[in-house]
Amino acid sequence: MKVRPWVVAAICLGTLAAWTPFSPPPAKRYRLDLKTSVSQDLTVLGQGVQTTNFSNTGYITMSTQDSAGGQAVTLVLDSLVTGDSSPISPEAAKGAAGVKWHGFRQATGKVQGLKLEGNNDVAGAIEPALQELIPPIKPGTHEGQVWTDTSDTENDGVAVRTVTNFQTSTEAFQGTKVLRLAGAFSSAMSGQRTGPQGTLTIEGTATGTNSWLLGTDFTCLAGTHSAVQNLSLSLAQIPQPIPVTVKTEGSATLLK
Repeated sequence: MKVRPWVVAAICLGTLAAWTPFSPPPAKRYRLDLKTSVSQDLTVLGQGVQTTNFSNTGYITMSTQDSAGGQAVTLVLDSLVTGDSSPISPEAAKGAAGVKWHGFRQATGKVQGLKLEGNNDVAGAIEPALQELIPPIKPGTHEGQVWTDTSDTENDGVAVRTVTNFQTSTEAFQGTKVLRLAGAFSSAMSGQRTGPQGTLTIEGTATGTNSWLLGTDFTCLAGTHSAVQNLSLSLAQIPQPIPVTVKTEGSATLLK
């Protein structure tokens, strides 16, 4: 039995952090590097444990526009470069260029409805790293502050609740002292998706960390992301759930 649709479903469950307002220039261009490791225990199907490691690099342009009560946010995938063992073909990666995500950053700091414009399965490969581009911090925040945020999101039929503990400090970056924001999160997810193989039930948890180095205008200068998802995937025609572990590591770099 083919299991690739399950892998895609797992990879697309990127945890969304809480987003808060800041005042960046109209547009910024970033490089996003994302490494993924997927381990599937297919013992129930007589195939044992199968592990796949791959990487992708995306170039993203982010722009914002002030609006009543907040800011409109647009993210554009300028290009996607596939790494070794990537399940995405170079042709499909080239075809994904130009896809956009839109959202609205409210006065409360939350981004409402950050969604992909149109349909593009390839865009899901870079989507988990988008959170690295918008530091969840309010202008005027200083070093030595701590707070907790709880967010509830829905990802194509899967409900995700995430609790993140944040703290700020200072760090040297390219010879300059900058503000560093660090977050440690845990998530719980549950839901169903319908695909060619039937209704897929997804249950699981995730833990991870994020960090951002911020400029004086609270623009992200660099960011990192690390997460581990432990998922249980069930289909009616399979007698037992399939355990899946997804590990992701990502980094964001502001391009000059």
